[in-house]
Amino acid sequence: MALPQTYKVIKGDQNNQPLIQEILLPKPSQNQVLVKMEFTPINPIDLLTFKNFYGDREAIGLEGSGVVVAIGDNLKISHKVGDKVHVVGRGTFAQYILAKSEDISPILQDDLSFEDAASHYINPSTVYYMGMVAEQGGHKAAIHTASSSALGKMLIRYFKHKGIKLINIVRRDEVIEELKKEGADYVLNSTAPDFEERLKELAEKENATISFDAIGGDFTNKVLKAQPPKSSLYIYGFLEGNEIKNISIPELFKGKSISALYLVGYVEGLSVEEAQRIYKETHKLLPTVLYSKIIKIFPLEQIKEALDYYLENGSKGKILLKLN
Repeated sequence: MALPQTYKVIKGDQNNQPLIQEILLPKPSQNQVLVKMEFTPINPIDLLTFKNFYGDREAIGLEGSGVVVAIGDNLKISHKVGDKVHVVGRGTFAQYILAKSEDISPILQDDLSFEDAASHYINPSTVYYMGMVAEQGGHKAAIHTASSSALGKMLIRYFKHKGIKLINIVRRDEVIEELKKEGADYVLNSTAPDFEERLKELAEKENATISFDAIGGDFTNKVLKAQPPKSSLYIYGFLEGNEIKNISIPELFKGKSISALYLVGYVEGLSVEEAQRIYKETHKLLPTVLYSKIIKIFPLEQIKEALDYYLENGSKGKILLKLN
């Protein structure tokens, strides 16, 4: 397969805006695989990367799908040219990516399209991680905020699959029926006048001793106060800013705890074998429990339009970039 000398990549500029650059195509070296990217999804973490939140806006995107086009030497995980693969790695907003051999894995299902294979890591692995934390802690019921998101709908299906009750929190009545069709046990509107009372009532009834919060700000304290004593709350997002405000100290004296749930940091600390095991387990469920609804696909050149569309419609499903 003849490869081009250059390729297009999306980076962030000094004004936190996307910039398309054309750079030289690298060759894979030790334990590296060159993948021609097909699709990558836009995720909340990508917006933060554009804003330099993580200190590196040169590498946007963390997941996608593509085809192996070249391999380096001494691969830890065997791959061959022509393999259709899932990709995990910083910089997937590009036509090509150099990835470590252990950061790509085969697309297991012959009928799984590149589009459906692209969103295989951020949401599925986060949901898997939440389920693992809940099971290891012996929790039988949980609370989840921002439940109308693509991840929220996936979590409903996965926790139903695992037999864990879930109290879901949304901000609009019109999404309640949609979540119930996904199998939601409970759905509460946080703007209702009796929301905090109802949340506490349900948390006590189901003994919801674990919660996952994507909102932050003042809302975290509302969830923490609703939970029974000796509960755990995990922050994994911050839709209301990057601070937790007005935490009630007496709640902490009831044995309650607040921790961060950060998927990338967790996966980076795993052995190659353990990470590969998780990928295989989640990938098997991509067509069913862990599927992602795709609502729009944009070509790479329309990255600005894609980001604008994502900001307005990101909760409805996945928005993809077609990279080649």
